[in-house]
Amino acid sequence: MALFGLLGGGASIFVPWMRQLVVTGSGRRAESRVESITVLNLPHGLWYVLFLCSLFALLGTAAMGVDRGRKLAGVAGPILSLVTAFVVVGLITTFDGKAPAAGRVADTAVAAGGWLGLLSLPLLGFACGLIAIGRARASLPADPSGLYDAGHA
Repeated sequence: MALFGLLGGGASIFVPWMRQLVVTGSGRRAESRVESITVLNLPHGLWYVLFLCSLFALLGTAAMGVDRGRKLAGVAGPILSLVTAFVVVGLITTFDGKAPAAGRVADTAVAAGGWLGLLSLPLLGFACGLIAIGRARASLPADPSGLYDAGHA
């Protein structure tokens, strides 16, 4: 789950998020072209990249951190993934087109990058929590009295 979240989130930075139809000229001389826009070219797209990198760091903390860091990553990962999902939805729904150098924007559409970004967030958030829980079980202290049986917990 974490691997797919990392791959999808990393790919979403480079894959176009929006496509816009730009019309230059008018009448019979009108020419149209499709422009692809990545997340860093969207207004406030840098926020998505910052939150995504923070999720990557929390996933690493859940996997390799010590007790307090792992607990923090287990709680903060799902919350940050939800906040980042709101950012993605805001980026996709409020985009009206980016004014090109010449021409006017006739139409906009969501491309694969936005869907990759939205799909990778629950994977990263749940992976943070699950890895933190799994690592907490693995680091339980041994019971010298033999009263605690890890197989029945």
